[in-house]
Amino acid sequence: MDSLEDKLTQLLPQSLDDIIRSNRDKAELHFSTDEEINPLCCPIVGGLAKGRIADWAFITLCITETQQHLVYLVGFNQTEKCTWMTSVVTGIGHGKVTTARGSIYELVGDSTLDVDLLHICATFHLWGVGRYLGMPHIFY
Repeated sequence: MDSLEDKLTQLLPQSLDDIIRSNRDKAELHFSTDEEINPLCCPIVGGLAKGRIADWAFITLCITETQQHLVYLVGFNQTEKCTWMTSVVTGIGHGKVTTARGSIYELVGDSTLDVDLLHICATFHLWGVGRYLGMPHIFY
């Protein structure tokens, strides 16, 4: 019989791939590949950065039916002093990132594969897609 600790551990995602638990034939979540990032590379000039993102990574939500590859930036926002996930990334260049909502973020330091899985779950639930994809119910 599983202990309470084992049962609680099973509820929490252990990797990006473990976040989507339903409709896995409809979507996939993974660390972004060069093929997904390269088309977003462009010069980014002007504008004030909304935040400085450290311990960052690009993740991609692939929508099977439309073949869309939506890239997001996740990491620690040093400006806001909290874990962060942006809207869809629209441009990457010169250590900066632009998003679909018109925000500019500055990348600090190197990328990481150690991302806040619970924050990613909470963000997708906030955006209304977490339940459909069977993501663990994380809210804060």
